[in-house]
Amino acid sequence: MAEAFDVAVVGGGGAGIAAAVSAARLGVRTLLLERSDVLGGNAGNALVHTICGLYLPASDGDAVYAHEGFPREFSELLVAAGGAAEAEKAGRVWVLPTYPHVLAQTARDLCDRTDNLTVWMGCEVVEAEVDSSVVRLRVARRAEAHFVRAAVCVDASGDASLAALAGAAWNSVDGDRLQNPSFIVRLRGVPSSATDGFARMRLSTAVARAERLQVLPPGAGSILVRPGPTVGEAYLTLNVPKPSERPYSPLDEAEVEDLGAIARDHVEAVVSFLRSSRDGFEECEVVEWPRRIGVRETRRIVGRSVVEASDILSGRRSDDEVALSTWPIEIWDDHKGARFEYPHAPTSVPLGALICRDYGRIGAAGRCLSATHEALGALRVIGTSMATGEAIGITSALAAKAATDLAEIDPVDVRALRARS
Repeated sequence: MAEAFDVAVVGGGGAGIAAAVSAARLGVRTLLLERSDVLGGNAGNALVHTICGLYLPASDGDAVYAHEGFPREFSELLVAAGGAAEAEKAGRVWVLPTYPHVLAQTARDLCDRTDNLTVWMGCEVVEAEVDSSVVRLRVARRAEAHFVRAAVCVDASGDASLAALAGAAWNSVDGDRLQNPSFIVRLRGVPSSATDGFARMRLSTAVARAERLQVLPPGAGSILVRPGPTVGEAYLTLNVPKPSERPYSPLDEAEVEDLGAIARDHVEAVVSFLRSSRDGFEECEVVEWPRRIGVRETRRIVGRSVVEASDILSGRRSDDEVALSTWPIEIWDDHKGARFEYPHAPTSVPLGALICRDYGRIGAAGRCLSATHEALGALRVIGTSMATGEAIGITSALAAKAATDLAEIDPVDVRALRARS
């Protein structure tokens, strides 16, 4: 027997949480499926500790939210829970520094108190079948098989895994063009002066120089440091080189595990270097390791429309807009640093980019929405992912209530409901 839901959301990252909560609030029975044991996606599992794309581009004065709906609500919940610092200006953008363990708990608490929402953790969709009125899923949950029927499904997996299982078209780029992953740890025993202003840059420069002098192994020299949740703590991000002997394949679990093991060795080498060479780091140690490496890009769906780099850079707005993109195109095609292209103005994310071209009952949000490789460099960040998740969650609830395809829903109605949330 299959358990019936109106909306099923695959993936419990920022996009999936936003989609599931937004759909459930409109009164439809909603299921959120997450393969790990924590919510938050790369924040909860890979210790990504900033929310980007939450605000309008930086200008004089305070940070201004780009979205008044779920992204703002969640960030304010996070601040109230002690899970975020004040918004931080970084050149031409604003970011919200966060603490991943608090973010994951805040997400779980929000889901638990949302009516009409069921959350299944530790599960993976292994089969998907779509017909004109229903999506059928077979789910492996803690070594048991479960069957789900839903009027509408949302792919917020980050990997377009639901769309791929259903046989829908998806896009990707060759492994040598995929963005490099990251590996983030939380340190203790870090002098507070090392995480202030230019001191962070000096620390990164010292580690890069140590790699050039072969004090550190190749690939261990590209790091970033940010303050942690308490005094004496910091997050250290190691930008991980892609394999040199074969194409990078982040959907290959064995390869991801291998990269994670290498990255762990590199972090231990960096910590040892800091202890022996930097004043105040004598007691430095890792107190939290990520559950997995931070993958920035894999597959994305082919949607009813495609967001392109020219749309992002020109600040194109459209009548079918349901969310905004405000982050620059950020591409990590070299682990030593990202390249940035800044948009002229905020850009529309059209509803068609969140609807699967092949199946009108499958939507998408976050990292696997319909966009080119370059455009995804702007759209994949957490703030924008929550905005697209909220938009497709609302669309899914309206479609489920009307027993119709996602494409039949008017973007004007979606925008109106987002504005009221």
